[in-house]
Formats: sequence, structure tokens, C-alpha cells
Amino acid sequence: MAEIIEDVVNSSREESGYVVIDVRGHDEIQSTGKLNDVVVTLPLPYIAQGALSMDEEDFKEAFGFEKPRLDETLVFSCKAGIRSQQAGQLAKMAGYSNILDYMGGSNEWFS
Repeated sequence: MAEIIEDVVNSSREESGYVVIDVRGHDEIQSTGKLNDVVVTLPLPYIAQGALSMDEEDFKEAFGFEKPRLDETLVFSCKAGIRSQQAGQLAKMAGYSNILDYMGGSNEWFS
């Protein structure tokens, strides 16, 4: 995960091809902080409600960042790996095929 985040930091989301998404709730992220400034927040309930199937404009208005393109690699993280795995399954159902799951989550990252 550190290498992926470093890649995004040193180039950009567009150049690296990675979108690192934290699926924890805003309250959880507030208590620990973000994994890194390049990590975007999209809580799992929004993904379950179809966020990744929204059109680009509505998505950006709702979540404050560009909707991931189907050719980008989505890297999901949560607290311990359960929700990030679910997010990956939901992303596949929304048409994404390049999906990574950071199983260690914020528990591992901040320890």
C-alpha cells in the first residue's frame, strides 16, 4: 500500500492509474486521520447504494472528487479488511475490473 500511495503522491492519480479509496465512515477517518492526502473517502454504504454507477457529474457533486474511470485501478481500504473486500465485490458488479484490496486496513497502517 505504501508503494501505491507513494506512486500517486509522486506522479498523480492520472499518471499512476490508481484511485485509493477509504471506505470507512467519516467519523472513523476523523478519529484516526486519513492514510494520506491522496486517499479519497467513499464510505461503503454509498458504494452499496450504487455510487460507482452514478454519472460523472452527479458523482463529483456528491463526493467531491472525480468518479473513477473503468480503466483505473481501484485500491480499497477500510479498518481491518472486511468492508474493503465488500467494496471490491460491489465495484466489480459496477463494471470495474482492476481492483486491489488493502487487507491490513487502517489498523495495520497506523500501527
